[in-house]
Amino acid sequence: MTNKLFIFCGIPFSGKSTLTREIARRKSYARIDLDEVKFRLYGNDIQDADLQQKDWDVIYQAMYEEIEAALEAGQTVIHDTGNFTKHERGLVRKIADKLNVEAVTVFVDTPEGIARQRLAANRQTNARFNITDQEFEEAVAEMEPPDKQEPHFSYKYGTPPDVWLEKYFP
Repeated sequence: MTNKLFIFCGIPFSGKSTLTREIARRKSYARIDLDEVKFRLYGNDIQDADLQQKDWDVIYQAMYEEIEAALEAGQTVIHDTGNFTKHERGLVRKIADKLNVEAVTVFVDTPEGIARQRLAANRQTNARFNITDQEFEEAVAEMEPPDKQEPHFSYKYGTPPDVWLEKYFP
C-alpha cells in the first residue's frame, strides 16, 4: 500500500481525536496532533493564552517536520488538529505534494450544539484539556468545511463509528 496523508478537520470537540486515535490503533498509522506537539515542547500545563506567536511558530514548524519525516519514512500519517481553514489544510497538503503523497481531507461534521455539550461535559470530567468559550467561538467562526475542490470525505455525527471506520479504514 502507498502511504497517504489524512488531514482531519472539524470544530473543537467534534470527535476528531477519538476517531484518529482509533484509526491509528487499528491501522498502525502515525498520528500527529498539534496539541501533543505543543505539550511535548512546552509542558502539559501550558495554556494557549500563555503562548506568543513565536511559540506557535515553533509548534507548527515542529509538527510540519514530524509529518514530513513520517511520510518520508513511508508511513501513512493522520494529521489530527482543527485545520479550520482551507489555508491551514493547504499548508499541510503542500508537504504531501512535495513528497508526491496523496492527501485526503476528512471532515468531522458534528453539529455545534453537540460539540458545545461535549465541551461542557469535559469541564466536569477534565478528560482532555479545556478551551475557553472565546476559543470555541473563534474556532467555530473560522471553520471552513471542505468543498468540491478539496478532495475529502466526511464523518457525519450520528454514524456508528465502527461502521464508518470499516467503510473508510478497513
